[in-house]
Amino acid sequence: MKRRIITVFFVLSISTAFAKPSLQSKKQHSFSVGVRQTEELLPKTGSRFLFSDHNYKVQREKKEEVEAIMYKQEEVTFKNTNVMLAGTLTIPKKSGRHPAVILLPGSGPVNRDEEAFGWKPFRIISDYLTQNGIAVLRYDSRGVGGSTGNVYQSTFIDFAEDALAAAHYLKRRRDINPDQIGLCGHSQGGIVAPIVASRSNDVAFIICIAGAGITGEECFITQFGMIDRLDGASDEEIEKLTDSRKQLFNLIRKDVSEAEIKPVLMKIAQMQTEIQGINKYKKREETKESLEEKLSCMLTLFKSPWGRFFLDYEPKAVLEKIKCPVLLIFGEMDMQVLLEENKGAMVSALMKSGNSDFTVRTFPKANHLFQMAKSGHPSEYTELPKKFVPGFLDFMSDWILQHVDKAR
Repeated sequence: MKRRIITVFFVLSISTAFAKPSLQSKKQHSFSVGVRQTEELLPKTGSRFLFSDHNYKVQREKKEEVEAIMYKQEEVTFKNTNVMLAGTLTIPKKSGRHPAVILLPGSGPVNRDEEAFGWKPFRIISDYLTQNGIAVLRYDSRGVGGSTGNVYQSTFIDFAEDALAAAHYLKRRRDINPDQIGLCGHSQGGIVAPIVASRSNDVAFIICIAGAGITGEECFITQFGMIDRLDGASDEEIEKLTDSRKQLFNLIRKDVSEAEIKPVLMKIAQMQTEIQGINKYKKREETKESLEEKLSCMLTLFKSPWGRFFLDYEPKAVLEKIKCPVLLIFGEMDMQVLLEENKGAMVSALMKSGNSDFTVRTFPKANHLFQMAKSGHPSEYTELPKKFVPGFLDFMSDWILQHVDKAR
């Protein structure tokens, strides 16, 4: 079964396109850079899939039964002021107070499994860590599943408060070690985790998977430019697109009308469409209706509280305050959060903080989702095997266990 989805890729997002950003739909989509359409191949019921680094396979329809044998699982809710968050807590079966990790997802309306492109990364991470003695809490983002609120009417600060509410919930449980609760954020979550750690001593450690160390505008510019190049754009075309994007961001900062912004967006879209029309990733011709829909989507997104906040947010200022242990994980072929630009900025900020316990790991050939990539282009996400690169889960689990005490 194939489902055609409209995609508009922005940085730090893995599963979050929609017809209108102002409407929180439970239907999962994906962002892709520029203006394009892709096809998502959904797995057939009962198909077999790789579930962890240990290379064991289970039937999809029996997975919940297998999980129940390995550990306990609870559906939980917790509250951040007037927002209710719903999630799943997996706990090792052994009695005692366990170390815990809270998973923070990428941008947009995404469910607790960070489900996208036919697989569920956060469910896989939760399964692996819990089997290794670590409790894991993962929850639906605002406006998705059992959670209330609206993602795009919120900012990173709001998401940090959600994560802090999750930590406070875990601290009250008798089966969780209140002194060993850490955060693991992917993409946008890798930006939010340091915010939480800078505001609370309750955070024992943080893991930033494909987190950003540069401003939102710099993220957009570097990501778009790299993917334009993969699409076959010349240096001259990339320069023109970059100038137009900077013009767009300046208009957004000035809070001008949509009528003033739309021509700039249309210019960018048309240039991208021309480039993509002759490149190997282009799947089909752009229609006027689909182009208008994507322009409306982009406009609403950029002008939202989320878009405005992200544009000028400076992660380095927060990273310079982090004193708890930090693990930074990057993908060599991540074309959404570029390796050198972001790793350099984050490492520099942590060194400035005087933090003596931080680890940096780059996985060769890994894309933004930490799949084994061919080029790193987002259009590959649906086609690549639904599994992490070798060693990803092992390394993360081992690092956590070096910084916590398992229940005895």
